[in-house]
Amino acid sequence: IITPSDFGMSRYVHFASRLTGWNAIKSRAEQLGFKMSDAQIKSVTVKIKALADVRPLAIDDADSIIRNFHFNLHSDKERPLLELTSAEKKAFAAKEKELNGVAEKRQLDEEVDAESEEPAAKKSRDATVA
Repeated sequence: IITPSDFGMSRYVHFASRLTGWNAIKSRAEQLGFKMSDAQIKSVTVKIKALADVRPLAIDDADSIIRNFHFNLHSDKERPLLELTSAEKKAFAAKEKELNGVAEKRQLDEEVDAESEEPAAKKSRDATVA
């Protein structure tokens, strides 16, 4: 088996796009030192995909989303995932709603809430992006 290291390179997975899979986000979260459940990783992946549909995301943007999502799971004060204009906020809300229409999404939200330290009543979909 040929590996990237055979050529002096390392493996790179682009994770700041609409086509990002949750395993790529999980890998990046682990690289950043965050411990999250698969359900939480899948939830933040939906947010990254929705934001990538609104505007191009840099690696730093995806890292900020992961970092702020993790912070929001374990804090009673909520940070915005990214700073967005009002037009971007509207587009993000529409894209997130579209992506959340997936049948398994409700179950995923329930799992994330169950694993989170904050009660579900504290969290609101509109408050996640400022």
